[in-house]
Amino acid sequence: MSLKQSTARFILLTIIILSSAIAKANEKTDTLVNKAWRDTFKVEKAQIVEIDSSYSMLFYRPKPFQFVKNVPSDFYLLGKTAFSKKNLPKLGVILAGTALLVAVDQPILDAAQQFGRYINLPATNEDRNNTKDVNLKFGGKSITIMELPRTVNGAFYFIGEGWPSILLASGFYSYGLAANDYRARQTASELAEMFITLGITTQFLKRISGRESPFRAMDDSGSGHPGGIWHPFPPPLHYQNDVSRHDAFPSGHLATAMATVTILAGNYPDNKFIKPVGYSLMGLLGYAMLNNGVHWISDYPLAIAIGYSCGKIALSRGSKIIPKLGVDHGSSSTLSPTYFGNGGIGLSYRATF
Repeated sequence: MSLKQSTARFILLTIIILSSAIAKANEKTDTLVNKAWRDTFKVEKAQIVEIDSSYSMLFYRPKPFQFVKNVPSDFYLLGKTAFSKKNLPKLGVILAGTALLVAVDQPILDAAQQFGRYINLPATNEDRNNTKDVNLKFGGKSITIMELPRTVNGAFYFIGEGWPSILLASGFYSYGLAANDYRARQTASELAEMFITLGITTQFLKRISGRESPFRAMDDSGSGHPGGIWHPFPPPLHYQNDVSRHDAFPSGHLATAMATVTILAGNYPDNKFIKPVGYSLMGLLGYAMLNNGVHWISDYPLAIAIGYSCGKIALSRGSKIIPKLGVDHGSSSTLSPTYFGNGGIGLSYRATF
């Protein structure tokens, strides 16, 4: 065995031991709680995390592949949320804002790209020298599974590619299993749920709107199509054979980034850096996609709204806020069945005032 191999194995073993020690030190304690289920309650395992002096959060233990089972109801809740009487004014503002931005799409795109040239941040779309393919060999064929960026603008664009969110979910899931941490496991489950719901939702809207991407808005003769052309309801084969002619609206990248920040901030409200860092990265992502000519700025409002809504829907199932006694939260009382252990079941009454 070479010195390099011995050193590498020693480092790997050290990381494994340290990770196990950290996970053991942070191992959480389970508790049994009542959770509303149809017309009654059911007892589930959960963990309570103290957030600050006014409230704690209760996180339920996620069931295996529960995120897949949640997807059908996500679509229902997404539609119900968007078209509810309370949210109709917000939907109107989003659509009106989108329409106004469509009118100024081209000058904003031109200004963004001009600024990129000024600061020596050229567009990277369709330039194979600016990305590095990560390939997976399967059945004698090489399949590209990821394109790693080689430029600063490409790195900004990579934020919304989905891989950073997938890696985040994998990290939360691995830690959650090792440390028996339901908050981390719920975060991973909710991120996975969001990937599926958002992927289907944005693809559905893209295939309805059929909007041309900016970098394809120039035809072969060299004449431009300011703002791009819309091809509503393109035939599936046309869409698949020429995706960039039809898939600009809305931005799946920005929707994914928004949902990711929403879920992380919702589950870790005690971390004050998530929102400012997350929103700053979203701003860089939004600019990079303009500079790349991948999206128009009017592709963003609906994408942000969809991402936020999907993130909130995923959050609503996995946790619950528990106000602390002695803090003024208004008065309320509840009567619910309680499991006392050793087969004992009774009623509990809780009053806050």
